Amino acid sequence: MLPSHLSPSQVRLRLWDYISRELKLMPPLKLILLVLANYTDSHSHKANIPASLIIRDSGLRDEEIKRLLISLEAANWVESTRVLSDAGRSVMLYNLSAQLIRQVLGPA
Repeated sequence: MLPSHLSPSQVRLRLWDYISRELKLMPPLKLILLVLANYTDSHSHKANIPASLIIRDSGLRDEEIKRLLISLEAANWVESTRVLSDAGRSVMLYNLSAQLIRQVLGPA
C-alpha cells in the first residue's frame, strides 16, 4: 500500500516527476501517461478512465491514442480493463500499470 505519509498531491507529483524525468519515451507516450497519472487515485492507484478522456485531455487524435495505448500496454506501462457501460456497451478503461506504480511508489 501507499506510504501513509504521502498526500494525494505528493503521490501525483511523484508520478509526474518519474514519468517526465525518468522514462525515455516519445512525448506523446509520456503525455498519455501524465494524463493517466493525473486521474490516478492515491489510495487505489487506479484511474479507470476511457480513451475518450485521454483524447480530450491530451489533444491527440483518436486513431493516434488507440495506437499509442497498444504500444504502452505492450511495454507494460499501461493496463486496461474491459467493462460494460450503463448503456450495455463494452468500454475499455485505462490505468498506469502496477509495475510503474511500484517503480514510483515502492512495493504495494
